[in-house]
Amino acid sequence: MAVFEAESWQIAKGKEKEHKKALRQWFKWVHDHRELFREWKSVRYFVKTVAGEESGRYFIIWEYDSLADYEAYKKRRADYKGPYEEYKKNDPYYMDLFIHSGMKVEFWQDMERDLWIE
Repeated sequence: MAVFEAESWQIAKGKEKEHKKALRQWFKWVHDHRELFREWKSVRYFVKTVAGEESGRYFIIWEYDSLADYEAYKKRRADYKGPYEEYKKNDPYYMDLFIHSGMKVEFWQDMERDLWIE
């Protein structure tokens, strides 16, 4: 069963343009260095809109084949050593673009995937 890591945040006041540019750069960098992220089955980017609590909240959702794959990736990247030093330089998390006190991380597991409509 797949595991999804869902990280969410709101943009720091006045940082909207920098945020957009940084996320685009991050995705490009990751795409160009895909071999470093072999456990990532997919990565998707969303913003919560229209109605409900916390509209305007941004999400990135990583899909892994298993919790073991998630743990293997996090262990390898743990101290941002080697090629992950460059990754950290491209990670918007370290660019003061998010309201860090309101960031959230959740883990989801897919259910009844054979019933999904894709």
